[in-house]
Amino acid sequence: MGQASPYLFTEVEGIQVRYADRGSGDSVVLLLHGFAGDLDNWMFNLGALADKHRVLALDLPGHGKSTKTITDPSLSGMAKFVSKFLKVLDVPLVHLVGHSMGGAIAMQTAFGSPDTVKSLALVCSAGLGADINSDYLKGFVESESAQQLKPVLQQLFADPSLVNPQLVEEILNYKRMDGVESALKAISETLISVGRQTVFIDNFVSSAIPVLVIWGSEDRIIPVTHAQNLPAAEAAGIQVEIFESAGHMVQMEKASEVNRCLLNFLN
Repeated sequence: MGQASPYLFTEVEGIQVRYADRGSGDSVVLLLHGFAGDLDNWMFNLGALADKHRVLALDLPGHGKSTKTITDPSLSGMAKFVSKFLKVLDVPLVHLVGHSMGGAIAMQTAFGSPDTVKSLALVCSAGLGADINSDYLKGFVESESAQQLKPVLQQLFADPSLVNPQLVEEILNYKRMDGVESALKAISETLISVGRQTVFIDNFVSSAIPVLVIWGSEDRIIPVTHAQNLPAAEAAGIQVEIFESAGHMVQMEKASEVNRCLLNFLN
């Protein structure tokens, strides 16, 4: 007999969603990936977190193996989709962990449904300032070959050697799927305008929701200064952790340290 797939599928308002559901218990953690990513961006984190919590991760609409149609590509539209996903799975209260675009979606979810969010962990998050590497987004959307895409992907890591031929080919195959190009263009246009983030949040947390901000010191997509310069972070009780020798994919490059940090925060 073949091994059962580690992934599940469900339907949210006509959109097929691939997701992972690991661990058990009343404490539920939902992992939200970033632009052009998928739930496998958390491959080094899912197991560690699931030792102590029930952990969910999904492919957002337009991403991974979920339906490539996006009804509303805005951050608020994505946040509403996340809330509907949680309702389908009958999860009334959740810890949200968001990477990059997923962090902004997590914050928007907390705004729209504050009674359902127990805490926020924001990893190299969008939405905390205007600066962003718009050339990365443009390069990712427009790259059509391995030669074009590889140097774009290398910007995600402090160690560019982590971008191997297999990774490049997997992402090229994703980009070639029907509907992906239009989905990514629609999302990127909601994220930035004239090279800057159009949606960023100054007062992004109520005092009732604990917040952890994690960053890689060598992030070349969204600058670490967004974490370093959070207004009144200490007074607001916001925990900030910056990891050296890590880039935008800090949850992969420093997985053990990030997992330990997340578990301490969640507990």
